[in-house]
Amino acid sequence: MEIVLAIILGLLFGFVLYWVGASSPKKLIAMLRLQDLTIMKIIVFGIGSASVLLSVFSMLGFFNPAHLSVKGANLGMIIGGLLFGIGFGTVGTCPGTCVAATAGGGFRKALSAVLGGLLGAWVFSMSYGFWKNLGLFSIMDWGKMTLFQISDQYPSVFSLGYVGLLIVGIIFIGIAFFLPVNMEGD
Repeated sequence: MEIVLAIILGLLFGFVLYWVGASSPKKLIAMLRLQDLTIMKIIVFGIGSASVLLSVFSMLGFFNPAHLSVKGANLGMIIGGLLFGIGFGTVGTCPGTCVAATAGGGFRKALSAVLGGLLGAWVFSMSYGFWKNLGLFSIMDWGKMTLFQISDQYPSVFSLGYVGLLIVGIIFIGIAFFLPVNMEGD
């Protein structure tokens, strides 16, 4: 049953990505160049909405924060994020959007993005021991940290708990509402 739900949610996610234009490399690159912020508005609104729902459901006891998986922050994670960002900005696609792009005829680009991601993951896994012995993952090791205290398991930058998460969610929704679509003023 879980796999069926995952497939349904994945199809829904892909449909929404395609519907809002996030599967278009041109629109993604326009967002990264701060020319067309339509997709950015949707992303910021989604983060805000998820934050509000997470905080409200957690405060009401409908959500168990033990289901959250917080990744540790370290220099290796920062370098990996930079590599991902450079690749994303260069080709105008990422794993979530490239699969949705196949519906619009972008099959070759999607296939190359998926294969490139798999190759990169394989190279990283094969060289993980080397990078670990080099100390890449212990440099700037901040551990599993969250912005707000969401459980006893993770330290936080601020001790505002779910109220802080709710406030940040509302701020993000406000930013999404007031963020202009076109930065060029046309």
